[in-house]
Amino acid sequence: MKKTVSLLLVSALIFAMLISAFSVGAVFAGKDVTDKLLSSAYYLQSLDDDTVFFEKNADKKMPAAAFVKMFAAVVAIEKWPDLDEKVTVTSKNRSLVKYDYGVRTASYKDGEKISKKELINCLVVYSANDAASIIAYEISGSVEGFTAEMQALAQKIGCTSTQFKNIHGFDEDGQYTTARDVAKFMKYAMTYPVFAEAVSADEVTLAKTSLNEERTFKSSNKMKNAAIADYYHQSVTGGKYTATEKAGECAAVVTNMDGYSYLAVTLGGKLKDIDSDGVKENSCFTDIKRMLNWVYENIRYRVVASPDQSVCVVNVKAGKDADKVRLVPEKETSALVPSGVTPASVMFEIVEDSIRKDITAPVEAGEVLGQAKVYYAGIELLTVNLVAAQTVERSFTGLIMSKISDLVGSTAFMVLTILMFLAAAGYLFMIMSKFYGWDKKIEKTLANKKTQTQKKTPARKTAQPKQKPGDTKK
Repeated sequence: MKKTVSLLLVSALIFAMLISAFSVGAVFAGKDVTDKLLSSAYYLQSLDDDTVFFEKNADKKMPAAAFVKMFAAVVAIEKWPDLDEKVTVTSKNRSLVKYDYGVRTASYKDGEKISKKELINCLVVYSANDAASIIAYEISGSVEGFTAEMQALAQKIGCTSTQFKNIHGFDEDGQYTTARDVAKFMKYAMTYPVFAEAVSADEVTLAKTSLNEERTFKSSNKMKNAAIADYYHQSVTGGKYTATEKAGECAAVVTNMDGYSYLAVTLGGKLKDIDSDGVKENSCFTDIKRMLNWVYENIRYRVVASPDQSVCVVNVKAGKDADKVRLVPEKETSALVPSGVTPASVMFEIVEDSIRKDITAPVEAGEVLGQAKVYYAGIELLTVNLVAAQTVERSFTGLIMSKISDLVGSTAFMVLTILMFLAAAGYLFMIMSKFYGWDKKIEKTLANKKTQTQKKTPARKTAQPKQKPGDTKK
């Protein structure tokens, strides 16, 4: 019999471990997904409820590349109240960036008048360095002044692991960011319609001026280009691609499809022939595509907490017909979880000290009495309020007994009881002493001890004056 029980316990333990391992793999995808991601750092979170489904080295400081220009664009949006206002191009406001071979520019010419919105669009869509220089000069007058503005923006957003040294994004010691900070920034920046429109644009067209022809610049975000099958994903609505020698291949994209929105970031991607077709693919795009495929195929909003579930039972004092009450989730609550998850798949953990220890009737059904965290496969999903599942009416007799019980169990009552006992014992001792004559015996004993003590103590001798030499008694 003992062997059978032991075998059952071992089997149950192994089964639980298998279920746990499977569930963790389900929440964060299996190794068949994560092992094939090549970027040095990546991060993917839901824009619907901020659940993070993928992250690796998300807080590792890495070169910021042209994500710098995204910060610059938002600084401009916040500093310029009228984006239709024109700016005149000059040699001075173009001078903050060195125009070496290969540097992207919008080919602005001195004397051109361009709108501030056009400068922002050129910066976001095409990473035009002359647009970055003009914006920085017009706002701050120097690289140092403008990087300070970008730093203040980063601090405001909470991008505490981001540092700026230049405005063009080329590699420079001391300039860095992280995948998590880029995600924080993108989420913040998308709240500005001007930025959201620019980052979602496939191209930017600059109108013809007296000094320049009309020209169009394409976005480098290849995940929106259906002609590039290796990178295209139908959910991608916008994003930014950038690369430098030290930063590697980097991208940040936002998505929306089937009612679900995500934000994905990759840093330190590689160029590698992933599918053995003789062409090197850009892993910053293929990694994002792989992560997006998994979340869109597997993740759904599902009910994970319901008032039908009993979380725990607590004691109730002075109840009329009950001395306990069940606690249940306050309302039906959903979370992003694998599509097969049901309320029965989750576990609850009572939030420490959230439930009162002195719950006393009456208790109304639906009254909030505590909180619990909801877990799936060891992953915390959310926190729910716990409410009474039923009403418990007050019993006046029970209330009185409860008050008496509380009083008897209190420290003050115990101290008072001890003092009263000592006082009563002392009084009883006095009565009995007089009745039995103990008091006289005690007095006699004390008197005898005093006499004996006095006898034992030698009498003190009076000191006699010393006789001087030559003195004689008469």
